[in-house]
Amino acid sequence: MGNSVGIPLAVLSRSDEHATAINSALRDVGHPVHCARVNEHDAFEALLAERAPELVLLFAADSDLPLDLVATTLAGRKPQPPLLLVSSRVDEPAIAAAMEAGARDVVSLTHRNRLQAVIARELEAYRLQRALDGVLHSAHQYKQELRSLMSAASEAIVEVQEGIVTVANPAWATLLGWDDAEMLVGQPFMDLFREADQAALKGALVACLRGRWQESDTLPVVAYRSNEAELPLQLVLRPTTSDGEPAVRITVAAAEEPAAPPAEALMSAVATDPATGFLYRQPFFDSLVAALARPPAEGLQALAFIRPDHFSKVQGDVGMLGTEDLLARIATVIRELAHPGDVCGRFGGTLFTVLLERGTLQDVRAWAEQVRRAVAERVFELEARSTSLTCTIGISEARGHSAVELIDDAAQACTAGRDQGGNRVIVSDSTSVTERLRQTDGFWVARIRSALMQNRLRLVHQPVVGLQEEVQGVVDTRVRLIDEQGEIVRPSEFMPPAERAHLMKNIDRWVIGASFAFCAARQPGLVFVRLSRDSVLDETLPDWLRARAVSTKLRAGQVCFQVSEELALQQLKQVKALAALLQSAGFLFAVDHLGTGRDSVQLLDHIPMQFVKVDGSLMQGLARDKELQRRVGDIASRAAALGVKTIAERVENASTMAMLWQLGVAFVQGNFTQTHGVVLAAGDEAGAQVAG
Repeated sequence: MGNSVGIPLAVLSRSDEHATAINSALRDVGHPVHCARVNEHDAFEALLAERAPELVLLFAADSDLPLDLVATTLAGRKPQPPLLLVSSRVDEPAIAAAMEAGARDVVSLTHRNRLQAVIARELEAYRLQRALDGVLHSAHQYKQELRSLMSAASEAIVEVQEGIVTVANPAWATLLGWDDAEMLVGQPFMDLFREADQAALKGALVACLRGRWQESDTLPVVAYRSNEAELPLQLVLRPTTSDGEPAVRITVAAAEEPAAPPAEALMSAVATDPATGFLYRQPFFDSLVAALARPPAEGLQALAFIRPDHFSKVQGDVGMLGTEDLLARIATVIRELAHPGDVCGRFGGTLFTVLLERGTLQDVRAWAEQVRRAVAERVFELEARSTSLTCTIGISEARGHSAVELIDDAAQACTAGRDQGGNRVIVSDSTSVTERLRQTDGFWVARIRSALMQNRLRLVHQPVVGLQEEVQGVVDTRVRLIDEQGEIVRPSEFMPPAERAHLMKNIDRWVIGASFAFCAARQPGLVFVRLSRDSVLDETLPDWLRARAVSTKLRAGQVCFQVSEELALQQLKQVKALAALLQSAGFLFAVDHLGTGRDSVQLLDHIPMQFVKVDGSLMQGLARDKELQRRVGDIASRAAALGVKTIAERVENASTMAMLWQLGVAFVQGNFTQTHGVVLAAGDEAGAQVAG
């Protein structure tokens, strides 16, 4: 079975030997299981809430739990896990009596073949029932919306001018539950949407009017229907005119995905939890194995292990039947904050897992904090009841881990957080990391030195896009190493060993030399080049730069050197002096990754600079998080007052870009700008001899 994850089973017995026997019998036929044994009713109910077992086996002669009580307890579950009675005597009268009391069948440990066959049959039937329940649940959930959409003769359209609805067609009115489209005319457009989405929507409208919005982009929002029910929408914005004045026409993006064949639809239903829309345990594990086999081209992968705190106590607030609905609401919070490429799983019971791909571990932590805070601050309304709760999130980076190791590492981090009181994010600190670093650094140092001597480094350029003004040929420089087989090595693999071995000065000078050559050959508008700690502390750097610029006939204003906020705070005196020297030679200066330190805004006053880059971790959930909006807005406002232009890092979606527009950020860079191909495509390369 490989690295399979155990199927959760509940064994009701006084003896651990019974759980061991069931586990052995099923593993012999290739069913990896995880048997949890209990013998008290309270413990049984807690197990149902926490683990969601797919099968329950009751050893009637060796348990304090009567068959009728167990059957009654299971009757309240949806879907209801099958109950098998384990007895020393199996005959038709015994089977009939057990089935009449609520069991699905009677089995015996002495007849292993029948035991294995019956359990396999019941597990398959349970999963098919679960898939069918999911289909019925989805059909019921979307029934009303489908009726409204199908009754419309055309797509839903509304036109907005200066924030006011000027035209709304009947299909739009029907979509939002209004009887007459004319009732919408004259209303503020923002009032139709959730407050958390209004700022991003306003920014998108302004960007669209100024021709800065891609018509292929969609903006995710939540609208309010006339009965105040929430309706998630994907909006398409296009500029238009109304009575000769500029306006914005908004339509609802149509679903373009073809219907899956019945067999594929059923397989998808079997793999997906209907209550949350997340992958079940085994399908998630399979997706995790596949994802780890293809490491990301940029950044890193990490696993978040999310578990609500004290969930069995919350059950008293919402009742047995309300727990599933509550878990679905928690899943909604996670889904709203997840990125399109994230893989979400319901790992069993109250456990959720999310495979993330982000630029840095700081981005992963920022996302997890968003989820933790969103859960803690929300009051969950469930019919006539309400409750609140917190969650603990364990994080593990997928560096060198197998899928099983990654899950175990994240689970241990989550457990450590719960032991500390819960309601926190814990990043795993594997004890083997230090040892692995010692073993690998020697190997990497030799490879880096060889790459420098053999000129096997390459430059890659990421475009910087203007929000408030047009720019051409502005790029951020990254470096890649080409290994002995001609394959590209990611910076996350060779940069840390280079820093620890004090090779960054050598790499920096190679990058600077190659960047100067690139400027002479391509004549870009502006190139950003990073400086490491070693270069900042190198007193010979300014003179070397002047000499290099003269020899390459470089126009110094084409290059902007940048240092990180962390380095600037740690070496403030040296960075301030270096910035002044570089600017006196005609170069530009910038601080990047700003916004995560203790004195981020104040740093703008201390160091002379022309640009400041806002850290990408602040982009995680920016469109909906008012605190993040305040922090980014404070940086942009202070920078504007000082004549410093702001650049937002790692911008991943249109909603974030719309919000940045509203906050006055001047430029953006990230995967979103690359995929749209604005200004300059990434991938330009230049080589240079090792300098210095």
